[in-house]
Amino acid sequence: MKRPLYYLSVLFASALASIAIPACGDTDSIGSSLIQSDNEIIIEDNFTLTGHSVENSKVQSRTAMLLIGSIDTDQYGKFDSDFVTQFMPVAQLDSTLTSEKDIDAVKLKLMFAPGNFVGDSVVPMGLEVFRLNKGLKAPIFSDFDPSDYYDHSKPIGSTIYATSNLELSDSLRELNHRDIYVDLPRDLGVELFNLYKSNPQIYNDPQAFSQHFRGIYVRNNYGSGRVTQIGATILQLYYHHDTVNDAGRDTTYNYIGNFYSATPEMLSNNNIAFDMAQPLRDKADAGHPIIVAPAGLDVEMSFPLIDIINFYRQHSGKLAVINNLTLSIPTAAISNSYGIRPPAQLLMVLKKDKDEFFNKCKVTDGVTSFYANYSDDTHSYDFSSLRSYLLDALQREDELTADDFTFILTPVTVGDETVYDSYTGGYTTYVKDIVPYVQQPAMVELLLSDAKIEFTFTNQTIK
Repeated sequence: MKRPLYYLSVLFASALASIAIPACGDTDSIGSSLIQSDNEIIIEDNFTLTGHSVENSKVQSRTAMLLIGSIDTDQYGKFDSDFVTQFMPVAQLDSTLTSEKDIDAVKLKLMFAPGNFVGDSVVPMGLEVFRLNKGLKAPIFSDFDPSDYYDHSKPIGSTIYATSNLELSDSLRELNHRDIYVDLPRDLGVELFNLYKSNPQIYNDPQAFSQHFRGIYVRNNYGSGRVTQIGATILQLYYHHDTVNDAGRDTTYNYIGNFYSATPEMLSNNNIAFDMAQPLRDKADAGHPIIVAPAGLDVEMSFPLIDIINFYRQHSGKLAVINNLTLSIPTAAISNSYGIRPPAQLLMVLKKDKDEFFNKCKVTDGVTSFYANYSDDTHSYDFSSLRSYLLDALQREDELTADDFTFILTPVTVGDETVYDSYTGGYTTYVKDIVPYVQQPAMVELLLSDAKIEFTFTNQTIK
């Protein structure tokens, strides 16, 4: 709503006085001046945001976050995810592991945080593990078909699991993670150990290592009703060391070595199959701007850049300063029985730059790209400052096209790091990376017609 030149008039006075003190004790007043200025703070929020859903059928995983499971719900649709991953080896194995005879077992450990799943925590689900027989190639996307990368008849491990706490001891319930274990052939551990003994330098070269051990494929093979978000994927070697203790007795020490793990540096991928629920599809087709993730729908949005510039040109004086430009997008939750929530963060990036943003692993620059967190309090995404975007547009005003104000809103995961500054004694948080959202099913409707764009600038008049 326009605030009729809702001008907050403030009178600022500043006195500039010059005083000279000559020699011989004589004092001469050079003079003083008083400069007054009226500052009119103009706030305008009568702008309209428009947009619609667009297909986002595949996403590129740039994280070690992996999804396993299957759900089928009338409100969201049928969603299945399995995954492939390579492993990063440690640079050096434990020196107490001296012979392949010391290796007792190999396990795949899948770790997840309590509550990091969608669906029923109690329903039993099954998974199978296969060894890859071909190397993965970048780039790799969520529509990847792994069927030619493994022998369907030779699983190397399987298990049945749930995500509830019902069978856990009190001490395990207090941990910040839950674990799924899969027994794998001992021969795999022997093979990896002998690879290290014959050529330890391979463990210093992850790409060379992936040529010898190409990775694994993990698929859901039993049950439906839950998708679990795996935060860490680790190959563990169980081994022992025989020795003589200080009392002269034969002693065996048992160890577990976390020597191989899936990391963002190594190729991994969530292979996603998604059949969107028809009511959700109908709503999007009817013009409702809906976000569905991980692979489903983005929102294409037209930002009223030209209207904002025109308003500024009509109401700004010769001495005008742009204070800020903010955007708040309210949302409406989409009712469902699986606890599927809005994505935690949205990226707002110029449509023409979206692919390049992810391909070049960029972070937001405040001019062509921005991100916002979802607020549980206000149920909105708040982009706090688009000021630099507007300043850049004003400098290119005569050459602006639709490419300069057509944005894509897409779910992302933002990685940050907090660093202590010894000079200031405070902490500063930096964004390390922004990657496509692949965490778990998510959806939300963006109420673009109710979005609030607030533009603030100051006119100054010198008296």
